[in-house]
Order: sequence, then structure tokens, then C-alpha cells
Amino acid sequence: MIQSTEALLFQAALGVQDPWIISEIRLNEAEHELHITLDFARGSTFPCPECAQGCKAYDTKERTWRHLNFFQFKTYLHARLPRVQCPLHGIKVVAVPWARPGSGFTLLFEALALLLMKETTVKGASRILGENDTRLWRLLKYYIEQALQAMDCSQVKKLAVDETSSKRRHDYVSLFLDTPSRKVLYATPGKDAATFVHFGDFLRQHQGNPFCIEEIVMDMSPAFIKGAKTHFPGAHLTFDKFHLQKLVNEGVDQVRKAES
Repeated sequence: MIQSTEALLFQAALGVQDPWIISEIRLNEAEHELHITLDFARGSTFPCPECAQGCKAYDTKERTWRHLNFFQFKTYLHARLPRVQCPLHGIKVVAVPWARPGSGFTLLFEALALLLMKETTVKGASRILGENDTRLWRLLKYYIEQALQAMDCSQVKKLAVDETSSKRRHDYVSLFLDTPSRKVLYATPGKDAATFVHFGDFLRQHQGNPFCIEEIVMDMSPAFIKGAKTHFPGAHLTFDKFHLQKLVNEGVDQVRKAES
């Protein structure tokens, strides 16, 4: 299959490797879109996703991925995604180097989207990228779940706990943080003692141990105190100075009013 100079240039820019080649480039100026089609030569072999054994394509299915913009043009990759018939693992969809399985975005686009969502809101990222925010939420959820599965809490010894309002109607969420790293470990609806039960379960699922927690920093909420003492009995409770200052200021204000 003979390629044009333009195709070779884009192939180098995209990092496309054998057996994949760029077979077509279409520029739609009216829609400000660039469409790049990838293909492979007849008889090409692909590694089985399970064992990496080279197999020929069993059949193919057309797929499209959103890629990083080229200049002002939205860019899409199109390819016949093959399935292979592995002698050991049966029929499997091959993995492509530019995207993760099941995603409608390339890896480079996902990296940019995650960076934007970190710096702004999902809605803001959707406006910048010109992409549906529902798709970005699915992307964000996938990587959060991957990060949670890989989380190791075996070294967590010191915590900070606080609640925050998630909506305008006093719907509260309790946050559990690792104080040395200042990272949020867990968030759960509510602000009662049961939140400590949920966090204890989460800790055990990620190689942590509630009995190894040495200190918990929190406010003077009776529910938090009860939950901490019941489910983290070895932890020293440290009350947040800002909440203590608030109580002192309220007490001084009451005395001032009574004296006046």
C-alpha cells in the first residue's frame, strides 16, 4: 500500500506503527474537522490481548476515536478494529496503541481532558474541548475507579475528617484525608457515626487497618466522636483549632451580650 507524503507525516506525528498505516486523510473545512483513517495490509497479524501470540484478523468492526485537535480542526481517527482467533483464548478484540479498550477517545486526548478537568470543572473542560460533558464524566469516573483499585492504605496512620455540603439543601458529605500527604482517601454521604463504618470497610479493602490509625483530627461533632471511638479505638482524637476558636468566640459573644 503506497502512502502519500502527507500520510507519512501524520503517521509520524501520531506515532502509528506497523501493521497500522494511514490510508486516508479528509479535511472538512465546513465542519472544522479532520478525519484520519488507519488501516492494515491484508494478511497482517496482531498479538492476542491475553497471551500476545500473533494471530491473523478474524473480522473487523469500524471504530472512531476523538483525537487532539490539529490546529483549529477537531480530529477523529477511524479504523477497522480487528478481532483475532487465538488458539488458546478464542476470539478477542485486539488492543490498539492509540486508545484504551472501549474508549471513544485516544490516550492523548484523555490525558488533555483529565488535565483540564483537574484545573477547571467538567463543564468548563467540555466547553474548551467541544465535547459532551456526559462523555467526560464517564472518562473521569473510569480513571477514578482505576486509581481507587490501585490505592494502598497500608501506611495510613493519621487522618483528618470533615463534612461539607454537597448541595444547597444541606446534603452533607464526609471526607477522610491522609494528613501527611493531604490527599482525600474517601468520601461518603452523611455526617453521622456510620461514615466511620464505611471508611473502615474501605480501609480494609485497600490493605489498611482501622486499629493502626494513631490520630484523627476533626471537629467536636458528637457523631464523629462516637464513630471514631467505636471504630478506631486506638486513635488519639485531636479537635480542629478552627472549630475550637469558633466555640470560644461564640462563648465570649454570649458573655458580652449577657453583661451588656
